[in-house]
Amino acid sequence: MCYTYRKMVVVNGLIWDDWNREHLDKHRITIEEVEEVCHGKYKTGESFRKRIVLDGKTKSGKMVTVILSSEDRDSQPYEEGIYYVITAFESEVQDVQF
Repeated sequence: MCYTYRKMVVVNGLIWDDWNREHLDKHRITIEEVEEVCHGKYKTGESFRKRIVLDGKTKSGKMVTVILSSEDRDSQPYEEGIYYVITAFESEVQDVQF
C-alpha cells in the first residue's frame, strides 16, 4: 500500500455498522484490535479519497493497518475526531517505529 504520511490524527470515536463489522471478519480483525490501534500509538497517512491510514500495534503485538473516513457517503464531514471504519487488516510492515 502506498500513501503519504501526515500529521497526528486524534480519534475520539469510531462509527460501526453491520457492513464494517462483517468486513473486518473477512480480514480476521476484531473490533477490539481496531480500537486498540486507534486509541494507541500509531503512524498516520493519507490514501485514496483522502482516507486516513493508521499503522499500529495491538496489545498482543499484531501490526494492523486501519483505514478511516472523516466523511459519510454523501461527503458530509463527521464531527471532529469521529471516523467511519472502512477496513482494517494485518499489516505486512512489522518494523514501524512509534
